[in-house]
Amino acid sequence: MEDFLDPHPPWIAIGGAEHLLYVLGLVVVAGTLLLARHRVREHEAAVRAVLAVVVVVQQVTLYGFYLVTGWDPAETLPLHISRVSALLGLAYLVTGSRRVMDVLFFFGLWAWASFAYPQNIQPPTNILGWSFFVNHVVTLLLPVLAWVTTDWRPSLRGMRLALGWFTVYLVVAVAANAAFDGNYFYQRERPLLPWLGQPWYLLASVAATVALFSLGYAVSRLVAHRTDRPARVESVQ
Repeated sequence: MEDFLDPHPPWIAIGGAEHLLYVLGLVVVAGTLLLARHRVREHEAAVRAVLAVVVVVQQVTLYGFYLVTGWDPAETLPLHISRVSALLGLAYLVTGSRRVMDVLFFFGLWAWASFAYPQNIQPPTNILGWSFFVNHVVTLLLPVLAWVTTDWRPSLRGMRLALGWFTVYLVVAVAANAAFDGNYFYQRERPLLPWLGQPWYLLASVAATVALFSLGYAVSRLVAHRTDRPARVESVQ
């Protein structure tokens, strides 16, 4: 229990056993969702309600833990993009809004980077590691849920909307970093290209985001063409 509630646990190693355990957990949940997709579609409202409760519990646990162990606005504000994505996921689960899903899909693409190259991530035996896992698995798989239950598909219009909201997010994150010496959107502790100074690292981050959104849209179109019936394939907008 002491390790589980440790506010400063050691980080997991990239490619280590704990990293692979997170990946395995994601694969198991994704496989279950896909195998049960017809049943999930039949009970969409109930599934969304259960997931909404899960997200609320995760959010209350995370921020409650920060309040108890020490609130540091440089690290604990809901301004990491994964935390923004979790809130978008909750908004989607409550409202079913396709516009919210448009933004969540593209913002959530950064969660794939966190899973593939985890930086400063706590082990699954710690409450913060548990929170990381729930946050990211829900963020990554909610677009799959929308895909199989509502026939939602990513679109160019959705990507433009996501880029617009990303611009707003970036302005807020950079302002918070300046005000609190924060690391939101990893602009202080740079996981890649640590030798690249500012503002070049920020510009590179923006370019990487545009590239990531474009790649995510292209892959989604490929998947749609391979899996959808011709009548259901979304036209390029």
